[in-house]
Amino acid sequence: MKRRLTFHTGEFAQIVGVNKRTLHYYDEQGIFKPDHVEPNGYRSYSFRQFYPFYLLRMLREMGLELAEIKEYMEHRSPERLDCLLADQQAWLEAEQAKIRRQLRVVESQRRLLQLAQTVVCGKVEEQELPAAHLVLSRDVRQAAMREDWPLVERMATEHERQVTEQQISLGLGVGAMVAARDFLQAGREGILSHFFTVVGNSYRKIAREYRCLRPAGTYLVTYFQGEYDDTSKAYALLRRYIAAHGCKVGSFSYEESILENMSMNDPGGFITRIAVQKI
Repeated sequence: MKRRLTFHTGEFAQIVGVNKRTLHYYDEQGIFKPDHVEPNGYRSYSFRQFYPFYLLRMLREMGLELAEIKEYMEHRSPERLDCLLADQQAWLEAEQAKIRRQLRVVESQRRLLQLAQTVVCGKVEEQELPAAHLVLSRDVRQAAMREDWPLVERMATEHERQVTEQQISLGLGVGAMVAARDFLQAGREGILSHFFTVVGNSYRKIAREYRCLRPAGTYLVTYFQGEYDDTSKAYALLRRYIAAHGCKVGSFSYEESILENMSMNDPGGFITRIAVQKI
């Protein structure tokens, strides 16, 4: 006796989680037909059709158009299925990478928000900071010295575009570097040398001259509240600490936003961290 496990349309629809109209439409369009039609006109589906229907729905959820699915079903073969699944695998892997990048940004921003609740502004602390891989902008120092701000802005935009296209940012925003020969002199704190973005350690597509490792070590760190480009008081505080403790410092300071205009309307509430390596 031949074994045959079948389900009427309503039963099959309930099991696979769609309504009967969907199955009727798929049948009419030649997308997914019942296993057989009984003499009384009732459609019957086989239990072996559960997985093919699940696969069809998965392809639909991944963005495949019904017309594409219909075209495949009309000319299906093991070879064509393998090609179809290979395309969808590539799409899914790209989606996974995008979600990982988005998750990285969300996690980074939440860490900054948590950090903002603990910082004390207006004092200098010595902190151990981990190493960080940076992508730098072109050197903007000469343009900043000339106060050619349109050129500085163009180089900042160029930097942001490069990092965005490479999709390698850790979601910490764009920071700024100031050379020690500038920030150690009152009135020269606004002379930027580079913009930078903290990235992962996989940035092989970035030209070597734009790669930089901020070393792990002890840093003199101060936080200040207010407009992020009004750094004079914060650097004065750092200079006093450096002089009082006889510190030697690294070649650059690193300015990074902790709270900025994504989290509040009032620039007076912005929080910026300035870190200078102690050597």
